[in-house]
Amino acid sequence: MEIYLSILNILLEVYAGKNLNEVLIKYNNQDNFPKIKNITYGILRNYYSINYSIDKLVKHSNLQSRILLQIGIFELKYSKKPEYAVINDLVNFSFDLTENEKIKNFINGVLREYLRQVELLDLDIQKDYSLKYNIPDWIITKLKKQSKENYLQILNGFNHHPAFGLRVNKRKINQDEYLLKLDEANLEYKLIQNKICLVKPINITALPFFNDGFISIQDIAAQSSIEILTKYQIQPKYVLDACAAPGGKTCQLLENINCKVVALDIDETRLNKVSDNLKRLNLEAELKLGNAMNKLWWNKNLFDLIIADIPCSASGTLKRNPDIKINRRESDIVNFVETQRNIVINLWDMLDTNGFMLYITCSIFKEENQDNIEWFKSNLNDFELIEQFQIIPTEYNDSLFYALIKKR
Repeated sequence: MEIYLSILNILLEVYAGKNLNEVLIKYNNQDNFPKIKNITYGILRNYYSINYSIDKLVKHSNLQSRILLQIGIFELKYSKKPEYAVINDLVNFSFDLTENEKIKNFINGVLREYLRQVELLDLDIQKDYSLKYNIPDWIITKLKKQSKENYLQILNGFNHHPAFGLRVNKRKINQDEYLLKLDEANLEYKLIQNKICLVKPINITALPFFNDGFISIQDIAAQSSIEILTKYQIQPKYVLDACAAPGGKTCQLLENINCKVVALDIDETRLNKVSDNLKRLNLEAELKLGNAMNKLWWNKNLFDLIIADIPCSASGTLKRNPDIKINRRESDIVNFVETQRNIVINLWDMLDTNGFMLYITCSIFKEENQDNIEWFKSNLNDFELIEQFQIIPTEYNDSLFYALIKKR
């Protein structure tokens, strides 16, 4: 029953607007954490279809009872646990929690009625894209307008479990050699665009030579920055990684290019994660605690490459961060765009002539991506767009946007 209590408390915080990953940290030392995480993520990934079923079965419910029903419907539909055990456990937990016979009978009755109506409910769910794909209507409407040809492909891409991408530290081992290590460890993988994806997620400590810095976890779409720099034969000597935490791009850059990197982040805790990753990989960078929207931290030396992986709606990472689709609002995008423009305007002054800026978001929305690039063209001096592209979500990767810009 402790599992249910943890899930209840986690979801109460998430529904109050808290970040799911930050809430989960408080529970990751529990022995049953994998099950807590699995059910919590499962409920949030299937949030709209589960809530639709609840709304069809009951007229009124308080938030606590609704969460208990969410747990029950998720387990009944998606787990291998016997139906009688799901219902009995939740009925008993509801009584232990509330000491209220009415609540106990309510949970029991609704879950049993769900089993009687599940086939009809599923038919209704398949007719509505928001319920079928478990994406809020406002995102679907926006995608239909902005990505007419492939919006269904994007919706499908959001409905896979996050892939387990690996990035090889080429200073320690080449990729073919590391693939042999995976074979020896009997770990299944696929090569997607010459990047490694594990078939099944595992504990990172089980990865061969992880602690020795041979390998890092990184979504394969987030590994594209080096490919862009290589394509245009960009070999920077002095680089700023703005908004650097947790340090994936800083480390990837140092693994592939001989350069000095300043890793900037506004959050000290997150900056410590950059430090931890650098130490594990035996790499060095200058860490700076500061705000990318001001110059208080800057030493006046111009950079020849700035990686601007900036705050965004994170709409391209819905499968990895399912709480975003519940707590994010369309009106939030305006605020993100303002922040993004302020950051780029500020960083532009720090970029040397003939230097490059790599603008990156994990957003799927044009306001934060292509529209911003057009705005920069009109509002920044000496702006030259070299290339821009949107990576759409698939079963192997999140969605990211990249734009390579040159300061003429």
